Amino acid sequence: MTSKPKLGLVLGSGGLRGLAHVGVISVLEENNIEFDLVAGCSIGSLIGALVCSGYNSATILGLAKGLSKGSWFDFVMHKKGFIGTENIYKIVETLTKGRRIEELEKPFAAVAADLATGKEKIFRQGDVAAAVCSSVAVPGIFVPYEFEGRQMVDGVIVNPTPVSVAREMGADVVLAVDLAAVSTIDEVKTVFDVVIRSLDIMEKGLYSYQRLRQECDVLIQPELSSCAVTDFEKIEECFLIGREAGWEALPKLLEVLEKSQGR
Repeated sequence: MTSKPKLGLVLGSGGLRGLAHVGVISVLEENNIEFDLVAGCSIGSLIGALVCSGYNSATILGLAKGLSKGSWFDFVMHKKGFIGTENIYKIVETLTKGRRIEELEKPFAAVAADLATGKEKIFRQGDVAAAVCSSVAVPGIFVPYEFEGRQMVDGVIVNPTPVSVAREMGADVVLAVDLAAVSTIDEVKTVFDVVIRSLDIMEKGLYSYQRLRQECDVLIQPELSSCAVTDFEKIEECFLIGREAGWEALPKLLEVLEKSQGR
């Protein structure tokens, strides 16, 4: 008897472009493809925490449209950043009902970086909201999130599309959604643009995309050049671009799953 391969979903960093993740997930739902675990970085960790808590793509899209920019971001006067994570923590805590990672419906991991050591921090247990806040805290913009006396920042600087984490979690097949393949800033005008553009460049330096393709079984890279990482007006567009990319990748994913099941 052949066993069903364990499908790992990897959701990469990318700001509000992350709504493309939700579009991909909607395609999986419509084709009754159930993933077994999720590894996420930055916005991918937020969406991953929600899907592992039982939220479907339609609900997550509705939340994204219904919550304003001010709901997520609390602007602060701090020497280490100008956006705090308090609002994000409260939202995630409420939506996940204050559960710990090990209490979620599916195995979940969030990737952050320890600012002092520069090392990757993988959250696979503990407070879900703390893990997400650690993973989304863009350095230079967000105040680093303090976790057990350590300062955590966005995992984008160490592992923006954490395929390796999904493998460590036991995934037989890895479907990765990478949002760093395109830059979305044509003109650098603000300090925010400087940081985001710098992270874009760094992400491309961290990953050879040929190597990324080799590490995962199916790689989805939505064409998001029209969507800025901070544009709340492009939520629906990002979602639809993710759906399109998901449908394009579906035949290969089905083929890989079928082959893996026959092993």
